[in-house]
Amino acid sequence: MTPTIDGRVHHFEYRGLFNGGSVLWDRESRTYWHHVSGMALQGPLMGRRLPIFNLLQGTVDQALDAHPDLEVAISDRPIRRRSRWAPLTERVRGLSDRLKATMRGEDPRRPSMDIGLGAWTEGTQTYFPMAVVEEHGRFVFDEMDGRRLLVHIEPTANSVLALYTDAETATWDGAVLKLSDGRYIRAGALFGPDGTKLEAERPMQVFTRWYGFALTFPEAEVYEP
Repeated sequence: MTPTIDGRVHHFEYRGLFNGGSVLWDRESRTYWHHVSGMALQGPLMGRRLPIFNLLQGTVDQALDAHPDLEVAISDRPIRRRSRWAPLTERVRGLSDRLKATMRGEDPRRPSMDIGLGAWTEGTQTYFPMAVVEEHGRFVFDEMDGRRLLVHIEPTANSVLALYTDAETATWDGAVLKLSDGRYIRAGALFGPDGTKLEAERPMQVFTRWYGFALTFPEAEVYEP
């Protein structure tokens, strides 16, 4: 997808951290942008928002299943040293001083390094802690803007996903989540009763640490069963 603003292609690059999140900068207008919300933070286009779309956490196999002609880029360059991002796993116990220095504060409702799914619409923002979803059978139902929402742990990628549904209940059959309306979810994809793959309708969402979602959406609710 080529990013365009008013029909003109813009080129973006990383320009640092602000309030615990990455900041993008475009060469054409020299505006700074928030990487999750797409809002212009500073510069000539301040107040504008880029088109945004979901980037769901998944595996290469899932991507190839959804898009059989997808090209997979594999570098032939050797790994000379461990990536500086490698420590950002469950072993990380807290935020670095460098990152904290960019933040206006931490939201104490969840541990800063808690991981889960942040989902949002124009009027609602909700954070679903992965541990809470795990405790309740690896899926929970909620409501977002008057619509029924299913949030579940996708076992193949070990991530959390959300989609709108009319189903009232669900049950696991191995790695397949069967819905009471006859549909089912396998490897993150939605299928009809006859096995036809369906296009799942989803709110905007990101699999993230709590501190990042709370700083982006300070009015966000935390899901409670």
